Amino acid sequence: MSEVKIARFVGIEACKSIFLEKSTFVLRSPEHYRRLYETNEGGAAKGDRAEGCADTIDGGTAEFTDWLASCWTKLKEGSEPTSNEWDIFKEKDQNIVAIVSSPSKVCEFLNKALETNKEHTKRRFPFLPVEHGEVKYEKVHIDHTNIADIVPFTKSTQFTEQKEYRFVLQYVWSHLIDSFIFCGGINYMEKCFANPEMRKENKKELRLTLMKARCGYGDFADKEMGDIIANVEVLF
Repeated sequence: MSEVKIARFVGIEACKSIFLEKSTFVLRSPEHYRRLYETNEGGAAKGDRAEGCADTIDGGTAEFTDWLASCWTKLKEGSEPTSNEWDIFKEKDQNIVAIVSSPSKVCEFLNKALETNKEHTKRRFPFLPVEHGEVKYEKVHIDHTNIADIVPFTKSTQFTEQKEYRFVLQYVWSHLIDSFIFCGGINYMEKCFANPEMRKENKKELRLTLMKARCGYGDFADKEMGDIIANVEVLF
């Protein structure tokens, strides 16, 4: 049985960093998303005031924030975003790019890059092995035995349409980092799509960015353009 396909939706400027810096991978803390909510005055697509805090079935809440996450979207059909999936993330901006992959590839990439298979004392990074799964949008049973496993994968029902899929890194010890950004190659990527509504001049700009990446160095040097971009008729 084939794996579900997942996508990261990023702006064209973020896409430049991802490709020209040989794939910039970003993981954020719950506090980061809480600040986004406040900064954007509650804009639903710009953060969540309750990130890291889950509603329980007995009417209470449970909080756990000692983790970072990379947030993706579970695609409904195949490996290309549907029009509804584009609408969720474009936020009145057509300059959005979807990077498509599968959970096993991203998980393998993160565990290797962060050396989570090594003994704690020999690691360069303060994280436990990667956990990943679909986010649940419902009240859950939480107690002291499962809070760290449940809360990072739980969100309010108002975000149900995002169909979020997460890769979570829990700290070996207390919270240290708000945003963790590193460059680790493109092996986890499968395809890259431009929003079909992207303006012609921006498609041209994105094409130049990807051409520079492919002709440059490192992981891109042995890639054909078709490996990086699947829908060239839309992008170009």
